[in-house]
Amino acid sequence: MHSRLHNSAPKTLTRSVSQIILGNIFTLFNILNIVLAVFIVAVGHWANTIFLLVVVCNTVIGIVQELRAKRTIDNLSIIARTRVTVIRDGNAVEVDQEELVLDDILRLKAGDQVCVDGEIVYSEGLEADESLLTGESDTIQKAAGSKVMSGSFITAGNGCMRVLAVGSNGYAAKLALEAKQEKKQKSELINTLNNIIRILTVVIIPVGGILFYAQFEKHVGLSAAVLGTSAAMLGMIPEGLIFLTSITLAVGAMNLARRKTLVQSLPCIETLARADVLCLDKTGTITDGSLKVVDLLPVNGYPGEQAPQAIAELMNALRDENPTAEALRTAFPEKPTWPCTHAVHFSSRRKWSGASFGEKGSYLLGAPEFLSPHLDPSLAKRIAFHTKQGFRVICLAYAKTPMETDTVPADTRLCALIILSDTIRKDASQTFRYFAEQGVTIKVISGDNAATVSNIAARAGLKHAERYIDMSRIADETDLCGIVEENTVFGRVSPYQKRKLIQALQKNGHTACMTGDGVNDVLALKEADCGVAMSGGADAARSAADFVLLQSNFSAMVEVLKEGRRVINNIEQVASLYLVKTIYSTILSILFTFLPFVFPFAPLQLTPVNLLAVGIPSLVLALLPNYKRPHGKFAANILENSFPAAIIVVCNILISEGLIPRRLRR
Repeated sequence: MHSRLHNSAPKTLTRSVSQIILGNIFTLFNILNIVLAVFIVAVGHWANTIFLLVVVCNTVIGIVQELRAKRTIDNLSIIARTRVTVIRDGNAVEVDQEELVLDDILRLKAGDQVCVDGEIVYSEGLEADESLLTGESDTIQKAAGSKVMSGSFITAGNGCMRVLAVGSNGYAAKLALEAKQEKKQKSELINTLNNIIRILTVVIIPVGGILFYAQFEKHVGLSAAVLGTSAAMLGMIPEGLIFLTSITLAVGAMNLARRKTLVQSLPCIETLARADVLCLDKTGTITDGSLKVVDLLPVNGYPGEQAPQAIAELMNALRDENPTAEALRTAFPEKPTWPCTHAVHFSSRRKWSGASFGEKGSYLLGAPEFLSPHLDPSLAKRIAFHTKQGFRVICLAYAKTPMETDTVPADTRLCALIILSDTIRKDASQTFRYFAEQGVTIKVISGDNAATVSNIAARAGLKHAERYIDMSRIADETDLCGIVEENTVFGRVSPYQKRKLIQALQKNGHTACMTGDGVNDVLALKEADCGVAMSGGADAARSAADFVLLQSNFSAMVEVLKEGRRVINNIEQVASLYLVKTIYSTILSILFTFLPFVFPFAPLQLTPVNLLAVGIPSLVLALLPNYKRPHGKFAANILENSFPAAIIVVCNILISEGLIPRRLRR
């Protein structure tokens, strides 16, 4: 190798140790607290700076908790990190992505996301989807000599590429970085808290300055004016709110990490809590992804004894690595002897694969309706019988014409039906029942036959599984907003239709969560409000998702949903508690600017009140188990709870000060 430049490591979710320490220390509110303490010391009231102990404790706890969360999440990220296979010194070696160097020979297969720029040196039907980079939805065939950009993903075939640019050295990598930027998170919680901080940043200093001037003009003395103004401004600062929000999100991510769920986007913990529709791909969620061949049924007079050999030859020529291929190789272990002249590898767009074997003709494997659009009625009836029983039916087809493109030869005829059985997860029924109880609607979006998926979903206990539709019969320009509401199971869905179904749900006002593990799920995972991938799935799916289930166990979604709801419900309660203090302090500051009286509090008096009535209770509230479904808008909810309480506090203070006439107290 003429260079040993390494590929840059992927950006981690967590901040560095120095960023955590500095970020917790140098906050706007901490700086404001220190400035107020300086003024208090300057007028000789050291005892009133005791509030700094609370500030220090909050800062230390924040640093410790975030460092703990960082350690847990980073350790899990290392486990989840994608590894790649390279050829070095003639041997296949598995390495981390950041260990790739220039001139490495990188192996590629369907489902891989390309992490560096390179040139194809060997191709067996390689096809790449570059939509994340170029916006073009068509897959592109990659022959030897073709360039491949980082950020694209392999949809079919396998091969090898030479690494030409790593890290940020290549222009294609820069384009990929731009194209793969995190989607904008619709975090109502974070947006609301940021708005509160912006408002308080504008309000606190001017109100404090005006109050100090008004108090000083009342001839109460410099010392009393400083203490009163400091107490008012300290009351307006919701420092614990930001602290506890960060803690709650960090602890939420840490709790999920302990349950083998990697959080790749903190705001999506909240988004998932608000999800009211959960879209599933059948494989890896309802079923465990494994298949077995149940039967082989010759049709159209094809000799049954020849089918096993033809299937074995196809599996040898295609070398696909997916559950269907594995099941076929296990069921038909015949030794291959036919030389392959051309191969078309499986892709979710075509729904079939095939190969030509010289004089022996061409054989194809795939969905019946894609290999033979006009099925014989009696054959269609046989296929429908098996699909309604919950079996997956694929066809072996034969054509005398050799294949030269990725289109089905005109003389193709079906030879045999291959009946495969999915294995339903044991916990699928219980998981569906939980989501139904929580008001979350389940939609199954699959590339398989709609009737088959419907039957499997019904066996797994999914309500309304009988409402299914074959999306291959739906025109591209069709408005899906009505279809997505009327049906529960969607079969023969293309990757682009999956994205359109997600968009239709969002257009209807739903918060949609998508789970999947295949390359055909990538576009939908990117489009969904919240994407969840299985660790055993394609690299591209894991890259596009906000959560990765490292044990590839769909039942873990129950704990993920619970944790999301706990986070948002607890932050809502904590925010309400802190805003009571902020609102009544702001109102009192304004009132005592005009009233001819001294501000009724000093920092020394407010510190124990804030600690015992707000600080400690909010810390407990932030960590409570609270799994109810969030309702309403976050801002409206916290103001609905905090504003009336703040008004009551203000009235009680004014009453205790004797400022309200007796006739108004009745």
